[in-house]
Amino acid sequence: MILKIVVRNLLKRPSLNIIKVAGLSLALTGVMLISLFLKNELTFDAFHKNSDRIYRLTIADQSIITGKHFARVFNPGFVPEMADYFPGIENYVRLVPVRGGVIKYGEEYVPLYQAFECDSTFFGVFDAPLLTGNPETILYAPGSLVISESFAGKIFGNSNPVGQILTLPAGQFYGRDFDFTIKGIMKDFPQNSHFHPDFITTPVDRAVFNSWAWTYLLLSKNADPSEFITGFRDFYQAHAGRSTGKVNTEAYLEKITDIHLHSDKLREIENNGSMLTVYTLSAAAVILLIIALANYANLNSGMAYYNEKFLFISRTSGASAGTTLKYFITEGVIIVFASVGLSAFILVLADLLIQKHLSLTLFKGNMTLTLTVIILFSLLSIISGILLLLKQLTNNIIISPLRSNKNRPPTKGISKIIIVLQYAMAISLIASVIVIRHQTAYAMGQGMGAGSGDLICFTDVHTVIQQKFQVLKEELLKYNSFEYISAMFEAPGGEANDMFQFKMEGFPESEKKTDNYIGIFPCDYSFASIFKLTFLAGSNFSETNEDNEGSGEYIVNESAMRRLNYSDPGEIIGKEFRLITNIDGIDLPEGKITGVVEDFHLSGIKKKIEPLVLFKRKELWLINIVISFRPGMRNKALSDLEKVWKEMYPGYPMQYNNISSLYSNIYKSERLQGILLAIFTFISLFICSMGLLGMSLLATRRRTKEIGLRKISGATIGEVIILLNRDLIRWVIVSFLIAAPVAFLVMDKWLENFAYKISPGWWIFLLSGLPAVLTALLTVSVQSWKAAAANPVEALRYE
Repeated sequence: MILKIVVRNLLKRPSLNIIKVAGLSLALTGVMLISLFLKNELTFDAFHKNSDRIYRLTIADQSIITGKHFARVFNPGFVPEMADYFPGIENYVRLVPVRGGVIKYGEEYVPLYQAFECDSTFFGVFDAPLLTGNPETILYAPGSLVISESFAGKIFGNSNPVGQILTLPAGQFYGRDFDFTIKGIMKDFPQNSHFHPDFITTPVDRAVFNSWAWTYLLLSKNADPSEFITGFRDFYQAHAGRSTGKVNTEAYLEKITDIHLHSDKLREIENNGSMLTVYTLSAAAVILLIIALANYANLNSGMAYYNEKFLFISRTSGASAGTTLKYFITEGVIIVFASVGLSAFILVLADLLIQKHLSLTLFKGNMTLTLTVIILFSLLSIISGILLLLKQLTNNIIISPLRSNKNRPPTKGISKIIIVLQYAMAISLIASVIVIRHQTAYAMGQGMGAGSGDLICFTDVHTVIQQKFQVLKEELLKYNSFEYISAMFEAPGGEANDMFQFKMEGFPESEKKTDNYIGIFPCDYSFASIFKLTFLAGSNFSETNEDNEGSGEYIVNESAMRRLNYSDPGEIIGKEFRLITNIDGIDLPEGKITGVVEDFHLSGIKKKIEPLVLFKRKELWLINIVISFRPGMRNKALSDLEKVWKEMYPGYPMQYNNISSLYSNIYKSERLQGILLAIFTFISLFICSMGLLGMSLLATRRRTKEIGLRKISGATIGEVIILLNRDLIRWVIVSFLIAAPVAFLVMDKWLENFAYKISPGWWIFLLSGLPAVLTALLTVSVQSWKAAAANPVEALRYE
C-alpha cells in the first residue's frame, strides 16, 4: 500500500524528482570514478606477491655527475657480490634498457616502446604470468627472450613465436648485432605497474651491466632495510678498493609500491604520479559527496509540504510514526535506486571514454569496490534524505495544512548553513580548476616549440638513421614544405643530465672535482633556429656541424653564464672554452663561447633550469630529429617526408610525435586533475542549484501570504522577485567570501610543486564566484518568478 502511494506521489511531481535523481546519479558517478582512479593510483605494483619486500636500489655518488640522484644505478656490476655480502638480500634483478628504438625480425624493423636486458632472476623477483614456459628456467641461457602478449600479437599475429629469432641491430650502443631466441610469452604488465616492457631478455654479452640499470632487491621476510643502508658504505669501500674517506656514496632503498606516487628522481622508467593528485581528488570526492547529500536533504525538506495533507490524514486516521517513516524510506529507496541506474549508464559511457583517451580500465577487477561505493552512497543518501524529516517525526510535528505556519520546525537556519557550506565548496573547486588550468597552460607554453603545430620529433632514432642525418637534412630541405631540420641529444620534454669537465679562460680550477663539471647538450647547428631561441649576446652556430681544433663553437644558456661567474652576456663572448669528455676516441675541439641564449625549458617547469653548454655534432649523440614545417603545409610536408624516408631508410618505421604531445605527457597528472575537477565542479554546481531550489521552495512556501498582500498593495513582479532573491543570494555571496581565501591558500601550496609558476591574481578568485552567483540567481529567479506571477487572491485563499 505504501509503495503504491509513494509511486503515485512521485509521479505527481516528475520534474522535481527527476532533478533529485539526476543530482544523486551525477554525484555517484563522480565519487565512483574518483574512488576507482585513486585505487588504481594507490595500488601501483601491489600485484607482485612479494611487493612488501621488493625495493629499488638507488645511489647518490658525488663522483658521478655531481651527486645527482638517479632512479637507476651506474655500473651495477657489484650487485651479485652485494647479494652475497648482505644476508638479508634474498634475490635481485637489474634492468638495462634496450637502446636504439627498434628490434629486427627478419628484414623488418619493429619499433620498441620499452624493453630490458636483465638477470635470469627476473621472474624470481617480479610476478609476470607466463603463457608459455617455465619461470624458473626460461631465462637460464644467455640470449633468452620473453615477449609480452601484445608485442607477440603485433609481430606474429596468432602464430607461435617460440623459437623465433629477434635481432638487436648494431649501432651507437651496440658494437655488433645480437640475436635473441624467443623462449616464451608473458602477460602484459598491468596498467598500475611502473614499467611495461615489450620484452625482457638475458644479455648475450654481460658487459651491458657495466652501464646504467634499474636495480631491484628482494629482501628476506625478516630483513631490516636500514641495516643494508648503514652497511652499504663499508661494502662499497671494500668493493671499490677505496679508503672510507674517499667513498662519498650513499645508498637508498625505496619500496616498489612507493615508486609511482613518491619518487621524483632523474631517469625514472616512466612518468610517475603524485600524492598531490591523490590529495586533490580525495578532497574533490569528499566535497562532492557532502554537497550531494546536503542538497538532497535540502530538496527533500523543501518538498515536504507537498506531502503534508497525506501525512496529516494518515496520522489522524491512526497511522503510527513508524508508518510515516516507512513512507519516507520507501520514497528514498526508489529515488536512490533510479539514481544508481542512471549512474550506471553514465559510468559505462565514461569508462569507454577513459579507455580511449587515458588507456585506463578502471572497472576491471574492481567489482567489490564498485559495489561497496554504491551501497555506502545509497545508505548515506537515504539517511540524509530523511534526516530533517526524522526530526519532525521525533517531535511529533505533522500539522494540518489548514493551520498556521508558526508552529513549523525551525529548518530555515539549517538550510542557510547548508547553502553556505555547499557553495563555499563549489566556489573553491571553481577557483582550483581555474588555477590548475592556467598553470598547466603556462607550463605547456614554456616548452620548446610546444605552441607550434608544425613541429614533429623522431625520438631515440637508431644509429643508421643518425649516420645519414646530414643527407636526410639536405634531401628534405629541397622541398619547400620544410622550414628547418635539426637534431639533438635529448628530445623536447627529456632530461639533460649529462655533464663534462670543462676549462675556460679566466675560470679558476678547483680541487673539488664537482666544481669543474657543467651540463652539456650536443645538437645540430640549426637547433637554436628551429626552436627560435633568443640570443642575449653573440651569434648562432655557423652552418656546419664540423669544427676543427681551436675553432670549436659553444653556446651557453643564462644559467651556464652565471655558473661561469658572468652576469653580462657580452663579457663572456669570445672566451676560450673546452669540454673534456674522458670518452675513448671522442675529443671535442677547443674553441670559444660564441653565443648566450635565454634559459629555455627543455624538460618540465617543475625543476630549475640547469646550466647547459650547447655544442655541435655531426652524427654521434644526435638521437632525436626535429622537423619544422612551413605554416599551412603540414600535409604536404608529411607526404614529402614519407617519400624521402622510404628511400633512405627502407624497413625502418616512420614513427614521430608532435612536440606538443611530448610536453603533454609530462603534465599528464596536472591535465588529468584539471579535467576531472572541471567535471566535478560542473556536477557540484548542478547539485547546488538543486539545493537552492529546495531553499527557494521553502522561502516561497513560508511567505505565500506576504507575497499575496504585497501584490494587492501594488508591488510589481520584479519587486517581489528581488524580495525573494535577496536573502538567498546574500548567502551565496557569504560563501564566496569564505571560499576565496581558502582556495588561495590551497592553490598557493599546490603551486609550490613548480619551480616556475603563475602568480594567481585577484581576478581568478573573483571569477570563480561568478558562475556560482549566476547559477544561483538563475535557479532562484525561476522559482521566484512563478511565485510572484501567481494570482494573489489564490495565495490568500490558500493561506
